[in-house]
Amino acid sequence: MVIIDGKTYYTTADAAKALGVSAKTIRSYIDKGIIPEPPEVQSGLRTFKHFPQDYMGKAKKILENYRRQQVTLRKDKQLTIF
Repeated sequence: MVIIDGKTYYTTADAAKALGVSAKTIRSYIDKGIIPEPPEVQSGLRTFKHFPQDYMGKAKKILENYRRQQVTLRKDKQLTIF
């Protein structure tokens, strides 16, 4: 969490903790387009991704659906093997 001018911004690490995955996984999901790119905040020369609460709620639902689809795909593959 970063506080700039009295306003709280949630970082990749905060998002990872809230979603139950690593920061590396969050970045990977964003790069692969599984979850949308979060807004960016600039502080001086530094720009970082900000994960607002409404974004986190949407990302959580997207990830739940994504995981559900992955499990279904795995089950389908197992069924066709035997």
